[in-house]
Amino acid sequence: MPEEFQEPSDIWQAAAADAYTYLGSGEAGLTYTEVEASRTAYGTNELDTVRKSPIIWKFLGNFYHLMALLLWAAAILAFVADEPELAWTIIAVIAINAVFSFSQEFKAEQATEALGKMVPQTAVVIRAGEVEQVPASQLVIGDVVIVEEGDKVSADSRLVEERELRVDNSTLTGESEPLRRSADAFIEGDVPVSDVPNLIFAGTSVVFGRGKAVVYAVGMDTQFGKIAALTGEVGPEKSPLQQQIDGAVRTMALIALFLGLVLFLAGSMLGGLD
Repeated sequence: MPEEFQEPSDIWQAAAADAYTYLGSGEAGLTYTEVEASRTAYGTNELDTVRKSPIIWKFLGNFYHLMALLLWAAAILAFVADEPELAWTIIAVIAINAVFSFSQEFKAEQATEALGKMVPQTAVVIRAGEVEQVPASQLVIGDVVIVEEGDKVSADSRLVEERELRVDNSTLTGESEPLRRSADAFIEGDVPVSDVPNLIFAGTSVVFGRGKAVVYAVGMDTQFGKIAALTGEVGPEKSPLQQQIDGAVRTMALIALFLGLVLFLAGSMLGGLD
């Protein structure tokens, strides 16, 4: 990609003919050497997958977090105090909570996988002047793609030609009304990227017409990839809500232990309890 390309807005503010120049391409598309160079510089058109831990460990993890450990301690004390009904009730609460938490995590993981399936498997491109069909994962920045009615878009691209093109952007915006697209330069003020009329996005679909576009973003750099990253982001860093819950659990545990100790000492010293 040329050094003068700094912001995505350069793509939609430029004339259609200049979009080729910005992206180091041309009407005949990239040569195979240029394809390899672009892939090396900017990566592949694939969504990152979250490394999965074995499902059994995910399920068992819900039995030994802080709150669960406190409940296990309460169940043990209930058995020691000869209160088996209370103990089994606490254990049932632990199990129900574990099943519920695991089901929520599993649904979130499935949602991430479903997003990946919404990206098409193949794309029609022009390379070295020839029209060919390639795996969508092999698209690179600068590739010239052809889309028509019924196709799904494989990568974020800048339109350079179109004939009555209309797309469905509902996967990005939730708006199911087909949107008219144009290859003309767009120089208006700040607008959401999804509203720029000369751009088409990975994961969306063409409902009418035909167009030619130049790829400007692939893989996790696409708008669709950014959504997938937010949906599937699973890491050691906890959310603010999780941090607040953990803090509340620790505070309640300390208060409960302190009051328990005070009552135990008072009962044994003043009340003669065993």
